[in-house]
Amino acid sequence: MPGRRIAVLGTSGCGKTFVAKRLAEVLEVTYICNDSIYWGPNWTESPLDQRLAEYDRSTRAQEWTFDGNVDGWSDKGPVILQRADTLIWLDLPRLQVFSQVLGRSIRRAWTKEPMWHNNRESWRQSFFSRESILLWSMQTYTQRRKKYAALFADPTYSHLNRIRLVSRRQVDTWLASLDKPIA
Repeated sequence: MPGRRIAVLGTSGCGKTFVAKRLAEVLEVTYICNDSIYWGPNWTESPLDQRLAEYDRSTRAQEWTFDGNVDGWSDKGPVILQRADTLIWLDLPRLQVFSQVLGRSIRRAWTKEPMWHNNRESWRQSFFSRESILLWSMQTYTQRRKKYAALFADPTYSHLNRIRLVSRRQVDTWLASLDKPIA
């Protein structure tokens, strides 16, 4: 079982937001959206000092879920990992991640669904750009996998309840088990 201060991590497109939001709903805790902190309007990167202040402020609460994956945890890792009691790593296979990020990108470009700060994904941005999330997800997959394996093995974080989920089925089964009343 997860605790009440949960950091969900994994490569881009693995389902961090889905899991963090679902946990927040089931556990009735606050959901902290990393992307809404990291990205400003028009896909501008928020200043580091502003991000650090918001990570600090938002994780002072007693109960929360956080979905995080920016280029490293150097600008937020310490405060979040110090305050978390549970670390969930979504370590899904590359093909699964690619299919999820592809489906999400198509849906977002098609529907023009607004995200944080009214940012929207476009066809050009999603598929025909050097900043494509599809490209980014595949380019950083191996590096992030190594990084999170090291984080899970690091004794510095042995105080955290660590949960590693390695397939979409395992994620769905685990989340469904949280819906059941505990006897």
